[in-house]
Parts: sequence; C-alpha cells; structure tokens
Amino acid sequence: MAYRKNPPELDAMRQLATARLSGRSGGQTTAQLDLRQVQRLLEELEIHQIELELQNEHLNTARAQLEQALNQSNELYDFAPVGSVLIDTDSKITRLNLAAAQLLGAERARLMGSRFGLYMDEAKRAQLQTMLAHARDEHDRQTAELALKVDGLEPLPVQVKVVWIGPELGWQIALVDVSERRHMEAQLRASEERLTMALSAVGDGVWDWQVGTDELMISDGFTRLLESSRVGLNSCVNDLLSHVHPDDKPQLVQKLQDCIVGKSVNLYNEQRLLFEDGRSKWVLARGAVVLFSADAQALRIVGTLVDISKKKQAEADLAAAAQFQRAVFDSISAQVVVLDQHGVVLQTNPAWCSYMSGRGFEQVAGKNYLTFLQDIFAVDLAMVTAVAAGMAALTAGEVSCFSLPMPVQSRCGRWWFTVRLTSVHDAAHRMVVTHEDVTAVKRAELASLALANVDDLTGALSRQHFMRLAEQELARSLRYNLPLVVLMLDLDHFKDVNDSYGHPAGDAVLKGFVKTVKEVLRDSDVIGRIGGEEFVVLLPNTMQEGGCVLAGRVLGAVHARPVSFDGRCIAYTVSIGASCFTGQESFGELLAECDAALYRAKNAGRDRLGQSWDSATLPRRDHSPPEATN
Repeated sequence: MAYRKNPPELDAMRQLATARLSGRSGGQTTAQLDLRQVQRLLEELEIHQIELELQNEHLNTARAQLEQALNQSNELYDFAPVGSVLIDTDSKITRLNLAAAQLLGAERARLMGSRFGLYMDEAKRAQLQTMLAHARDEHDRQTAELALKVDGLEPLPVQVKVVWIGPELGWQIALVDVSERRHMEAQLRASEERLTMALSAVGDGVWDWQVGTDELMISDGFTRLLESSRVGLNSCVNDLLSHVHPDDKPQLVQKLQDCIVGKSVNLYNEQRLLFEDGRSKWVLARGAVVLFSADAQALRIVGTLVDISKKKQAEADLAAAAQFQRAVFDSISAQVVVLDQHGVVLQTNPAWCSYMSGRGFEQVAGKNYLTFLQDIFAVDLAMVTAVAAGMAALTAGEVSCFSLPMPVQSRCGRWWFTVRLTSVHDAAHRMVVTHEDVTAVKRAELASLALANVDDLTGALSRQHFMRLAEQELARSLRYNLPLVVLMLDLDHFKDVNDSYGHPAGDAVLKGFVKTVKEVLRDSDVIGRIGGEEFVVLLPNTMQEGGCVLAGRVLGAVHARPVSFDGRCIAYTVSIGASCFTGQESFGELLAECDAALYRAKNAGRDRLGQSWDSATLPRRDHSPPEATN
C-alpha cells in the first residue's frame, strides 16, 4: 500500500497553489484594494498559513502512526504460530503468512497465485471443497482435521478452519499443525493399553468412560470389586454411582463434573461402595482426562478403582491410638516438651501451656531447648553443657534417660523444677523432657532451713545464715548480670528505749520492727539481724529506683505502726543506708557501702535514707514520731 505525501519543496507547493487559483478565478484579476484592506488581508493570510502548517503537522503524525500500526500488524501476521492463507473464488492463494508457507513447504513468493488444493492430500481434497462450499453458503466457520502433502514427505496432519469473507476476498483459512498432538495421543493410547494389562494383572479395576455417549467399559477387576457380574451392570456411569454411599456421592459427582467441564484433568476420590447385605467397602477412584473436544471439554476419561478397605481400617486404628496417646499426653500433670534429635521443641502438653501462661514462655515450638533452659532458669554453663551431653547420649542410644542431679531454679527465684530427659526410641530420635514442679517441696526445705537459722527474738535470719545467702545472691547477680539492692537499717536511739521503758519493751520494739518490715517486703526479699538493733535487707532483681521506693515504704510503715507494750505506745524511727550491685566481688564490700550510706543518713538527722550511689538522702518526713504515752 502506497501513501500520498506532501510536496517536498515550497516551489512545488507554490506552483500547485497558483494553478488551482487560476482555475478558480477564471483568469480574472483582483480588484484594487486600499492599504487597510491589504493589511487585513495579509493578517488573514498569515493566520491561514499557520493553520495549514498545524494541519500538516497533525497529518504527518497520523501518517507515521498508521505506518507503524501497519508494520506491527504485518509482523504479527507473519510471525503468528498459526498458518493463515487467503484464497480467492478460484481457490488461488492471494495472501499467506510465514507460518503457512512453512507448513506448505515452499517460499511465499512461489506459493502466491497457486491453487491451495494442490498442497492438500489427495484423499482430503474433496472434503476441503465441501468445507469451502459450506462456509460460503452457510456463512459459518468450518473446522476439520485434514492432511497437507509436501513432496517427499509424509502427509502432515493439520487442523483446518475455513471462513467465508466475501466474493472479493474469498476464504480465510487457518492451519494448525496437530502432528505432535497425534503423536502424543498415540503414545497415550499405548500407555493406556500397557496400564490396563498391568492393572488387570494385579486385580485393580480399570474403567474407560466415553463422556459424550456415556459409554463405559470396565475390567474384570472392576466387577470383582463390586462383587457383581458384567451381566448385572449397565454400561453407564449412573449405574455405578448407584453403588456409592449417599454421603460420598455428591463429592464424587462434583469431581467428575470438574473433569468434564475442564476445571481439572485428574480425578482422585475416596468413597464407600454399598452392597445389598448392608456391607460397605472403601475404594479409591483415580482417573485422567485423555481426550478433549475443541472447546476443552472432556470426551474420554480413563481411570482405576482400588480396594483401600485395609488401609482405611489401619488409618482408623492409628487415629484411635494417636487419640489415646494424646489423651494420656494431655492428662500428665508434669510439664512435658517433645524435642527432635537436634533439641528443637516440637510439641508441648497443656500442663506446660497452663503453667507457663503469663510467664512469656507459652510459645516455644521451633526454639532450641537449651536456649530456653538458659532463658528461664538460673543455670550456669556447666549445667547447660551437662544437659547437652545428656541429649547427645540419648540420640546416640548410649542411655535411655538423663536427669539433672538437683532441681533448677527459675530466674525470678520463685519456682524450682526437676529436669528429666527420656528417649522415645523412634526413627526420628525424638526425646521427651519432663519438668516436675517441686516448688512446694523446695520451699518447705527452705522454710525448715530458715527455722534453724533465724534469730529467736525477732524472726529475722541470723547473721551467719543471712551472710551465706547474701553471698550466694551476689554470685547469682554477678553471673547473670542481675540487679541487686541492699538496705542496712538501724533503729535510732534504741538505747534510750531500753533505758526509758526497760529491756522487755526494747525486745518488743525489735519484734514489732521486723514484723512491720516483713509486711512491706516482697516474697523474694530477705531480712537478717546482724547486730543488736542493726538489720540488713536483701532485695534481689531490684534496681536503684525500686530500692528507694521500698525504703520509703519502710520509713512510712515504722512511723505509722508504733509498738504497744504493757499499755504504752512506744514510737521509734529508723535510719537506712542503701547500696546496689555494681560488680562487687564480695558481699562485705556491699555491706561496707551500706554502712557508709547509713552513717550519712544519721549525720543528716536520722529517720531517712542514705544512698551509696550519690550523696543524696531522703528528707525527713514532715511529721515527727509521736511521743511515748502511758
């Protein structure tokens, strides 16, 4: 197709315009114009000239776009995977693309003008003529599979689609090479035959369903599964569906329908077959669509039917056993964790989840047990190494169980557990870890030990026992980098109390003081008597701010609770010195810092807190302690 182009030069444009003007005016000259009319005429001519330039630019742009679109269309036409041939009413080729030329086995220039029927297999030429006539007379697309004949080569099977365009253009023919599909279908048929023979030999049922005609062919193994004879079965799918359990039939019908409409190419379904005596049998139906129509609908489905009753029974038995094992697992009161051979947590029981709820350790699945052990328990590297060695011995089969020699304590110091690991002896080398809560027993032991190491008068820990516990707590803080605050408390002017009210009254004040302090302290805090009226409080896992707050509560409680003795109310005050753990290697260093802070508090006027980490002291309360009354 050629395009008309604008004249390339202004001279050529001027000549065309002059000739057209002469033709319009008939040779007449323009009348005389005055200057104003000439100026106005020149303005109009300039505006018209600009309009012509703009129109010319738009025309050139449109022409370039049309040429680009035409080139793209020609490229798509030539390089399309489907052969396209245009033939006139004499069956001569007037146009074709490269794909069609390749199918016809010649160059496009040589094919132009030749009769299309000459390239068709002789046995199919009459069918082609019929298709052309029907497409022209009925104005409907005609489709069939024919064969192209190229010299020296075997006939090439192609799918031919014919459309009548009109008497001027003729027919549009589309050619699609189906030789590969034919080859695959032949291979599939051969595979089906081999599969049928193999399945028949092992006793599985084989079925072949022609969807359009509802013709069903079944093997001898199929009839044996149904415990019937071929005579008693109609060759249709509905007859076989009548043997399917009503609860299983909707699912099977839906999957068959999905195969028919092209949603799925494979069938896999388990269903029960019912027999006249009330028995049922589990079978597995598998199949595949092996033939499709032009609109992707299933024409043929081939499959098998396998008796899986024993498999289903085994699955039911395994499910019952697993349910029983799960019930036992869930009923165990101990916290149980199942590990793989690498120590990764696979499963926990409800007792674990219930006990750990709110403590931040409910979700441990997928984590390494050794890491969890270090996070929740106050264990040292030697203990972790011992547990790792025990796990390795269990995995290697050297031992069947492993236990830590003593209970481990949680980092908060409130719970104690025994740890026991047992091998499952399975292929996965799994292990079961059992945590038994022995907190009650441990607290009873500690209580018994405390009774043997307390001050008889006040109930506070004795100096020796308190110092031993303090050294242990300092070592724990040093090992795990935990905060620790120590308070030293000294009753102000206690000698005056003894001199004024007598020693029995002084003893009552000491008892009342310890009782008051214990009511302020937490469960994890410890108070010990290290002198006559001197006491020390140990605050584990406590920061400086928390220690100051607790010391303030002690001061307030002492003010609010004077001691009653022999009908008299004895008021007293206390001075406190506070120190915190900053890496000291002995508790004596901490105690010395407390003593210095206590000295500052006394020098500042008593009845207040002194801190070792700075020189500040809490100011004395606004109200003075009440005077002793009879």
